[in-house]
Amino acid sequence: MSLIAASLLVREWSPIGSKEQGKATLQALIIKWNGPLTEAAAGVVLGVNDGVFQKAGLSSRLEVGVDDDDVVKAVAASDRIIGHVSAMAFLRARAAGMPVVAIAGSYVASSIRLFALDTTALQTPSDLVGKTLAYRASSEVGFVVEALISRNAVQRSLVRATEATGTVEQLMAGAIDVLAGYLEVEGAELRRLKVPYRVLDPGAFKIHIPGTVYIASTQMLATSSSSAETFVSALLASWARADLDPRRTAALVAAAIGRAATPERSMTMLEQQRDLIRPFGARMAELDLARWQEFQRLLLQQRVISDPVDLRAAIDFSLVPDVYRRQSRSVQAD
Repeated sequence: MSLIAASLLVREWSPIGSKEQGKATLQALIIKWNGPLTEAAAGVVLGVNDGVFQKAGLSSRLEVGVDDDDVVKAVAASDRIIGHVSAMAFLRARAAGMPVVAIAGSYVASSIRLFALDTTALQTPSDLVGKTLAYRASSEVGFVVEALISRNAVQRSLVRATEATGTVEQLMAGAIDVLAGYLEVEGAELRRLKVPYRVLDPGAFKIHIPGTVYIASTQMLATSSSSAETFVSALLASWARADLDPRRTAALVAAAIGRAATPERSMTMLEQQRDLIRPFGARMAELDLARWQEFQRLLLQQRVISDPVDLRAAIDFSLVPDVYRRQSRSVQAD
């Protein structure tokens, strides 16, 4: 079953508010991405391209930001921007007092993986012993690697780690044995180059943390909370629509990504990210309190943040379920 079929049972949602909007003035909204686009943006790309957000009452455009920090600052300063950032960047920003709130999940589960050439043994965390691994300890990737090592009783001194960002080229050249990165970035590049590789998922070894999230400012939620709910509803409708013609969706996403993307590669990634967008037992976009509590404990243990964040204040755990409930009532009424 395809990604969207598994997530939304392939029915074309009508975004909440679409029937009431009529010719009313559209609310301007910028959706700001935290770096180069990947297939994770497929729902937004399709929603903007096909007018799903407009139908819901939002005049939306997708902008590419520099990085997480750039997006967090932009969101905090505006009631017209919804941002896409990593879970770690969000909690660090919130711990620092930034007025931002997580409203929906993008990747409900983290896409961070450890990659090695297929000639290298990499099946469990203990296989990291004696291998060269490059990562910045202060980065999200470094945080996950350190958590993986500590949670699985791997002797840290026996892992040859360097404070640098590893690359696919270094892995292929043998300069490093293991590359820590993202399924949709380094993993996609390895697939593009047709390099046989092994992958280790930290989630299979006690590291269950959230992936990327959509955030809004506290100002937006205080003065125009309907915009956030309408955005989530339209986003879910866009993902449901995407499966109606997978080849068209892949072509649109590949065109938006640019670079070396092709429809075939985008279609492959759209399928592979199924377990990230909707892990077993979860609904698309929903924010899981238990996963976030575990994530915060790891952040505190590694001193990424010094004091705990009030998760129920920092994260709107009710918005996505409310959208699902309203959509269900709407379908029943029809």
